[in-house]
Amino acid sequence: MIELNFEDYPAVEVFFAGKKQHIPALSVLQGNYPGRVFADDAASPSLAVVWATGRWMYAAGDITSELNRMKLTAFLQTQVIPGCKRRQENWFEIYTDDCDAWTALFTPGYAGLKVYRHMESVYEFNQAKFNQPEGKVTEDASGSGVTVDYREFPVLEDYEEELSGIHNRFRSLTTTGAVVKVEGQAVSVCKNNGFTVNNSYFIDVDTYSEAERGKGYASLAARSLIGYYLERGQLPLWETTHENTASHRLALKLGFEPVESYPVFAFVLE
Repeated sequence: MIELNFEDYPAVEVFFAGKKQHIPALSVLQGNYPGRVFADDAASPSLAVVWATGRWMYAAGDITSELNRMKLTAFLQTQVIPGCKRRQENWFEIYTDDCDAWTALFTPGYAGLKVYRHMESVYEFNQAKFNQPEGKVTEDASGSGVTVDYREFPVLEDYEEELSGIHNRFRSLTTTGAVVKVEGQAVSVCKNNGFTVNNSYFIDVDTYSEAERGKGYASLAARSLIGYYLERGQLPLWETTHENTASHRLALKLGFEPVESYPVFAFVLE
């Protein structure tokens, strides 16, 4: 596997086009998010891996070939594992299409690696089912009650070590988030995570404290952010693991509908 230059990225777009789950990979390929792209050949690739900075990898292409399987295994050993060790991380994830060939390749594991497979889904937004928050909720001067504050978040704030190797324009990359506060204290946030292609973007939602969950704060944060981006012609996508029933319920409540399911392979360094 060789690392491609940006001008060679269009050669591998065909492997990731047409699927919502691949929006993050396409965001890298189209220059909207920093990352590295690898392929078996720059001019006529049959296998490709998109590695989003500070995130995960997307692998696609012909994995039925023994040669390609060997190349991908060597890529893990020579590029991915050393990279994890430099960052002092003990795991990484690879997203693939749902086919037996990927499962057969990864699930037996490798020397020094344990592999765990789980399923995730992408939800597409159905605007007709969306209930926008009533009125414009903003933080008042006293900070009392339940309020929503919109602010910018650095996309790569947790990945300082990797910023030195990327283009300057990505170092200050920000997106908008909606922060729900109770008595002036932030309890939940929903933000665009930076993966955007055309008018689609992925959102992340988090309620910080276990004690504050189940009170509707995540729903308010998500509805506020979705409304903010709808006014700007942007449509959200939702992603969650099959085991996260609370996330599934919230997605359906907000007006999302499942459109794709696929496996994710988590590799843990022993």
